[in-house]
Amino acid sequence: MEAKSDWQIRKSLSDRMKYMLNNQLMCDVTFHVGIDKTTIKAHKYMLASSSPVFYSMFEGPLAEKGIIEIVDIEPEYFNMILQFIYTDKITVDSFNVKNILYGSEKYMLQLLTDECNAFLASHVNVDHACLVLQTAHDFNMKDLETKVLNFIFIHGSEVLDSKDFRNLSAECLKLLLVSDQLRCEEEYIYQKMLHWGLQKCNDKSLATTDENIRECLVSSISVNPVVYPEPLLTKTFCLD
Repeated sequence: MEAKSDWQIRKSLSDRMKYMLNNQLMCDVTFHVGIDKTTIKAHKYMLASSSPVFYSMFEGPLAEKGIIEIVDIEPEYFNMILQFIYTDKITVDSFNVKNILYGSEKYMLQLLTDECNAFLASHVNVDHACLVLQTAHDFNMKDLETKVLNFIFIHGSEVLDSKDFRNLSAECLKLLLVSDQLRCEEEYIYQKMLHWGLQKCNDKSLATTDENIRECLVSSISVNPVVYPEPLLTKTFCLD
């Protein structure tokens, strides 16, 4: 792509760097990113100046040669990470935070990790608490996990009614069920567990029969015996 003639004039450093990245000017490293191996080019100097991982990747006797394959991050998120490296700017939201946090930890981009942490800490509310809990659990963020669990215990029924509740892992669901602090009627918990089991059936492409829902629940959340109402599945779930 041909550069404009005035892209350097009276522009900030971040604007000039962003322009060079977006227009692929003088790039000296090529990545194949994601399952489709999308080609993304960048500048070794910029990446190495921000990340110890990239620095090791480009310098020393074991330095990478030629095209670098990145299979565990999709192009959309890798591009967002590059934009942050070049400009110190990013918009973290509930849709990208897990992928951005994964990339920031992989490449040891502490400032970007801090951005993700700040977003998560500011979204401990009834709509996003389950997302924050799952992310904190996945990335071993123990202080944040404790904070959001305490919030969920207080706002039990409202959080269980959020759209992200069905997407909790079995491990995170157990963290809620084994506690006696969750402020929620048992019958309501039971109904929400059915919804969770239904979602797991859909995730596994299983028919949403009573038997399959029961199997998803029992196999996923076996903790101490907990008794729930009779209606749909079985009277007792055996929880570990």
